Amino acid sequence: MKGPGKGNTNNPKGKPPGTLNRTTKEAKELLEQILLGQVDNIKAALETVLANDSARYLDCCSKLFTYILPRKTDLTSDGEKINITFTPHEFKN
Repeated sequence: MKGPGKGNTNNPKGKPPGTLNRTTKEAKELLEQILLGQVDNIKAALETVLANDSARYLDCCSKLFTYILPRKTDLTSDGEKINITFTPHEFKN
């Protein structure tokens, strides 16, 4: 077998795990600049969607939120599946 083997490296002080390569980093920075330049247009487009179709507006917002809000993480089940069922009367006031 040649080389240090899977999971090992000849350069222990190399790039830390999760570090973006230069091309990816530059592409993300460019896209961020483009997006920031479009904030007013995005806001206007969402206002138009809201005026015409509130359900579509909520759909658009929910898709955008996935890029902003962190995903929920289950901290209680230790990765085990939890089966929970709700009946309609539980949500009545």
